[in-house]
Amino acid sequence: MNVRRGASRVWVVASVVFIMIFVGTSYDGLRTEFHNAYTDFDAEFAKYGGTTQWPVLCPQAAARGMIGTDYTEKDGTCWYESKTFRKLYPEYHDVSDHDLSAKLYAKAGQPLVEFHPWRKLLAVAVEAVAVPIAVLLLGWACLWAGVGF
Repeated sequence: MNVRRGASRVWVVASVVFIMIFVGTSYDGLRTEFHNAYTDFDAEFAKYGGTTQWPVLCPQAAARGMIGTDYTEKDGTCWYESKTFRKLYPEYHDVSDHDLSAKLYAKAGQPLVEFHPWRKLLAVAVEAVAVPIAVLLLGWACLWAGVGF
């Protein structure tokens, strides 16, 4: 039975090393995901003197405002500053900036990327634990088959 004891010790050491390496290589991606999810980019733009801009398809924008004054045009999409947009499109006064931004970007064919850091963390944790458990089950099956012969 020393084979089982030795194999289980090797499995524990190999599992710990695997988990440390796997989590270590996933750390930068997780850190970036959490940073992006909890950063208020509107506040960051304002801190450096920028403004939030929202896209509207240019045929629709031509009816509200003047190019160069109220909005700018780039590649068939017109970009309003948030304050100007709110003045020219009063029907959106009861919609939050976050929801409005998501809606306008989707209409312009440029859907925003949603960040889900906790989901990503859970996926990394499941992968980090599932591989050693699969190796353990495979090892037990091999030992069980070997004892039978």
